[in-house]
Amino acid sequence: MAEIKCQEFALKELSSSLYVFPGPTNVGVAVQKNSPELTEIYFIDVGEDAAFAQKLYEACEKHFGKICVKAIVCTHAHADHIGGAAWLKEKTSCQIWATQAEKSCAETPQIQATAFYGAFPLPELDTSYFHAPQCFVDQVIEAGQKIKCGSLEFEFVPLPGHSFDMVGVLAEGADGKKVFYAGDGIFGRSMLKRFWTPFVVDVKSFKESLSRIAKVNADFFVPSHGDVYDEVDELSELNLISTISNEKLIEELLVQPKTHEELLKAFADKSDLTLRLSQHMLIGSSLRSYLTYLYKEGRVRWFFEDNKMLWQTIGGAADKA
Repeated sequence: MAEIKCQEFALKELSSSLYVFPGPTNVGVAVQKNSPELTEIYFIDVGEDAAFAQKLYEACEKHFGKICVKAIVCTHAHADHIGGAAWLKEKTSCQIWATQAEKSCAETPQIQATAFYGAFPLPELDTSYFHAPQCFVDQVIEAGQKIKCGSLEFEFVPLPGHSFDMVGVLAEGADGKKVFYAGDGIFGRSMLKRFWTPFVVDVKSFKESLSRIAKVNADFFVPSHGDVYDEVDELSELNLISTISNEKLIEELLVQPKTHEELLKAFADKSDLTLRLSQHMLIGSSLRSYLTYLYKEGRVRWFFEDNKMLWQTIGGAADKA
């Protein structure tokens, strides 16, 4: 599988109409010439804050000359993907497109940190990474929908799992080349090497989305975090291995009953992680999602003892006693 390494903060051409602006969160850039003097631009996500969005805008001006930003296509409303949207919309009067559930999160950004934390979040979590500036969505898009914009066509592929109603964007340019901007439906090798347990809200849907991505016909695949790929089967399999290995580790750790907090410590210790506040929140939230999935699958159970909610693998030591 060929990986295309990307230099940060330099626009990279994937086809005559489709680009990627690499960074901590990769941004898709789809363009068409409205006239010899003007280039229309559609962004797929815009990064975590106004400073990044400004770098993105300036890079496009430098590359294309006079530009007109038509829309930001929001794969999902996590702050590292839409944190720059409010700034860019104010500067350019562009539209923002998102699915209905992600629209709710973009317009009420407190939802994200509250969902991550499971309660009203600590003030230390009120950062640009978890709390994007409020932005209002102009057009609600639907999974499976196609929109044609002149020589560009966008198809929105449902990829729930990492977020409630995330979509990948299959973009086709005037030359017929297709680029699939996958959002956080799949993670690059470099990302998985750093974080073997990416954030998920729905494990079953995440696994189904990986299968869906593997069936997409595209010339290039752009995860939001990681390098660009020209085929994705092996990467999809690696993401699936990561997910299944996390399931099995949780089952191993719950042979003896544990509270969620005890499980989190054991999981971090076994994974050689030193938890900071943000990791405690994100991995802890993901573990709850895994527990829900495993419970629905009949692989773990919960019960109360001494006013503690305990989780245990079905067939664990306590079951056999």
